[in-house]
Amino acid sequence: MAKIKIIQKPCQKDAAKRPEVERVLANREVPEILKTFAKGRYFYIRTYGCQGNVRDEEVMAGFLSEAGFTRTYEQSKADVAVINTCAVRENAEDKIYGEIGAFKANKVRNKDFILILAGCVMGEDGVGENLIKTYPFISLVIGTHDVHKINELITDYLKEHQSIINVHSFSSEVVEQLPSVRLNDTEAFVNISYGCDKFCTYCIVPFTRGRERSRHPDDVVAECQKLVDDGYKQITLLGQNVNSYGLDLKDGTNFATLLARVAETGISRLKFLTSYPSQFNDEMIETMAKYPNIDHWLHFPVQSGSTSCLKRMGRRYTREEYLERAKKIKEMIPDMSLSTDIIVGFPGETEEEFLDTLSLAKEVGYSSAFTFIYSPRPGTPAATMEQVPPEVSHERFNRLKALVDDLTAKHSDEMIGKTFEVLVEGTSKRDENVLSGYARNGKLVNFVGPAYLTGCLVNVRILESHVYSLKGEMVEDPLVVKARDVAFHMKHDKLLREYSRLSEEIANDEEIKSLGEELVEAKKELALSMGQESHKEKKAHYEEILNKINNHPLLLNRDALHEAVEGELLAIRDILK
Repeated sequence: MAKIKIIQKPCQKDAAKRPEVERVLANREVPEILKTFAKGRYFYIRTYGCQGNVRDEEVMAGFLSEAGFTRTYEQSKADVAVINTCAVRENAEDKIYGEIGAFKANKVRNKDFILILAGCVMGEDGVGENLIKTYPFISLVIGTHDVHKINELITDYLKEHQSIINVHSFSSEVVEQLPSVRLNDTEAFVNISYGCDKFCTYCIVPFTRGRERSRHPDDVVAECQKLVDDGYKQITLLGQNVNSYGLDLKDGTNFATLLARVAETGISRLKFLTSYPSQFNDEMIETMAKYPNIDHWLHFPVQSGSTSCLKRMGRRYTREEYLERAKKIKEMIPDMSLSTDIIVGFPGETEEEFLDTLSLAKEVGYSSAFTFIYSPRPGTPAATMEQVPPEVSHERFNRLKALVDDLTAKHSDEMIGKTFEVLVEGTSKRDENVLSGYARNGKLVNFVGPAYLTGCLVNVRILESHVYSLKGEMVEDPLVVKARDVAFHMKHDKLLREYSRLSEEIANDEEIKSLGEELVEAKKELALSMGQESHKEKKAHYEEILNKINNHPLLLNRDALHEAVEGELLAIRDILK
């Protein structure tokens, strides 16, 4: 049996506590033993679940990279592997067991191999201990609150050579200045809050990610501004419930004001996930309508169209209240696309309640929907309720899916003949000559185009609807699009911006202007003094002014940047060729 060191193990009862929260800075010091171990070794991360888990992956990759590990996407090559788990749905949890077994070969080949289990599943009572007993080669089990301690915990493992469990059920910290290795150099996720206070009866998230904790708005805006300065085109703000952002800060901060501040950074496209219907107020709708760079797409989870079922779910709104909000949103922003989440077969769901869900979906007219058959999560109230027979749930799911397909097809058909801006994510998996990306309304668009347009914003006319994707054609020259994209990056390039700033400062500097005027006069006097006794004196005066100009700090700084800037401009020339 594996030796297990338990620093902290999860307790769902403790997860419901609300601690006093403080802002702290990440500890990014790398111990010498970890530096030595990491040299020449590779890390691998496999992530399941939501965008919050993806963001955790980026942070873990940041810490591991700072330690000296190199990333690999080959599982067999990994010296350190992280399985980043999801507990929202049963099938997501089941996947990890096969994943763990697949890494046994790594341990056989390499006795120093380290396997780390992270993510929401590790926050469930007893899971970590049971997994280590079944798979003794597991090195670390960490929770969502302990992602920023990954290097510290690997260091402990290297010193003690025994499996470690460190899963806090709640966090009293909001950790800032986290290192990140972004998975995409065009689109970025930014957390604005962590955890959730809603405690829906079917959901494990408040127990695995703790109570709601908002980041300070200045920290969020600073991170977003850096992304803009680095040339990112799209930011998605993340929170289990973005609408309640700032309530715990108790200083008047709210989501609408944060959304406006991020929009004002100049990011090309701004999105957010996920919204809670009853808290999506008029101020938030007005902010979305005011800023053209906020996408007119809103994920608006309803879960059920029945008031009685919503009550059992612990959702804090009625059918009527949800429909009123959806109607208000579409009145204020007519081209808004609404997507949603719907659970079928929730405990106690009657046929009448299910029909209420179908009728609500028709009335709202969703552009798309994520539909799920309810699966019980241990430790949640709904798991103890009377369950709907599987055959009934599956039959209802098929009826709902047919309706959602019809609604999605209708929304997609309405796009035919219209032109939409698409952010290109890359080439299609099926055809390297076809590019894929998303329009501002959340729809996937495919069109023929050169691969060098990856990461560009392209105007595409929609030709055909394939329900869940659309086929289109470019309405502009791809070289013009690429040139526009290069201009965008030049505008945001740190080196070019600094060179441009210095040039502008030099042009407006009164001392340099005065010296320039003196130099012109001195040059005239020098020319007129040729052959005269004063020539030597005039030449010395001219050289003195020239020396002052050449040694002016602003001009020295610009000259120091000149060679690097010239190199970048030549590289840009080659790209355009």
